[in-house]
Amino acid sequence: MKFKLLLGVLAMTGAPALLTAPAFAQAAPSAAVQVTAGATVYGPQGAEVGKIEKVDGPNAVINTGSHSAAIPVSAFGKNEKGLLVSMTREQLDAAVEAATAKAAGNLDQALVAGAALHSADGAAMGKISSVSPEGIVTVEREGGSFALKKDMFTTDAQGVALKLTAAQIQAALAKQQQASASTPAAQP
Repeated sequence: MKFKLLLGVLAMTGAPALLTAPAFAQAAPSAAVQVTAGATVYGPQGAEVGKIEKVDGPNAVINTGSHSAAIPVSAFGKNEKGLLVSMTREQLDAAVEAATAKAAGNLDQALVAGAALHSADGAAMGKISSVSPEGIVTVEREGGSFALKKDMFTTDAQGVALKLTAAQIQAALAKQQQASASTPAAQP
């Protein structure tokens, strides 16, 4: 059975991959630094870099106004002004743009017919059967096929991966199947 393009259900889960920044200098030991959502972050010359959107495990997400980037909490320092990182806003934005371009190039090379695919949580999801010029990727798997936009895929150490867990895919496919079953056939 061939499933239609999954859009709305999956769009809510597709956040862009975040940059993990390397080795930031610290002005104070990280054990003393309290990183909280809403806090302003400053760069090496004291200019504002951005604000903390959220703290997610070992990372804090900084929003520069142009980009969001995950930075290890251990990379933050602190002074009398507040939280510090060793990059300016411009440097952080440039690092995010460079990482995004590199990831897109890696994905383009890996996203080919026959490539094995796994979910964000590591479950085998089938193989890519085609990639359209419009960026629609069709995945063949046991039980049928499904199609997603290219931006729902990434690469990792194991190869091509969905940005969704196996449970998210299963739930979306079930919802799609229910919607298809309840839609009356078109009248000629």
